[in-house]
Amino acid sequence: MAGIQHTQTHPKFTWLFLATPKCHADVCPVVVRFNADTEENARGAFPGWNLVFAAKIRSECSLYQYANGTFELNIAGLEVRHA
Repeated sequence: MAGIQHTQTHPKFTWLFLATPKCHADVCPVVVRFNADTEENARGAFPGWNLVFAAKIRSECSLYQYANGTFELNIAGLEVRHA
């Protein structure tokens, strides 16, 4: 039987950053990603890196990274809310 997923136990967002190691700041940046509720928590996972914010993606969205480095974001079926 499948269990019920609780959003309280799963981070709300996937955070993407362009990152370079602090000790090698002259190298090309890489994309790093981390699941967390806040940007502060995500940045805290990479203390030895210089980070530039790239994206904040809701966890309900499927994010795929292909071997060639491109990303695909699937937002089908998400509820749209207007303020």
